[in-house]
Amino acid sequence: MANLQCPYCYRNFTTVVNAPQVQCPHCGNIVNTGMGYQQQPNQQQPQYAYGQPAGGTAPGSGKDHIVGGVLCLLLGGFGIHYFYCGKVAGGLICLLLTFLSCGIWGVLLLVQGIMMLTMSQEDFDRKYVYSSSTFPLF
Repeated sequence: MANLQCPYCYRNFTTVVNAPQVQCPHCGNIVNTGMGYQQQPNQQQPQYAYGQPAGGTAPGSGKDHIVGGVLCLLLGGFGIHYFYCGKVAGGLICLLLTFLSCGIWGVLLLVQGIMMLTMSQEDFDRKYVYSSSTFPLF
């Protein structure tokens, strides 16, 4: 049994397969296990909806950092940007903080929205979509 971290989506997973490469259960990319065996010539590559990703990179999350940043700037007080990223608990926490602070929490959300707009798509995916954090800030 081996504990591995996918170099594409940065998620951890466990495998019991004793092979040089295994498929990540989260993103479907092939991950080297370091076992040192020869790769089977008929090993099937993962199938993606739009073909193989360019450059061998992981497929995107489908969540655009521009959309997330605009949602944060316009409707951040309601936690819409967290709901968009799949962080339901983070959206509820954001909504609660907005009501408890009478809207002052929105000032920090303006900064967060600007940061979302200026970061790369890969950084956005890693920090807000694939992160195991319930409430990722800045």
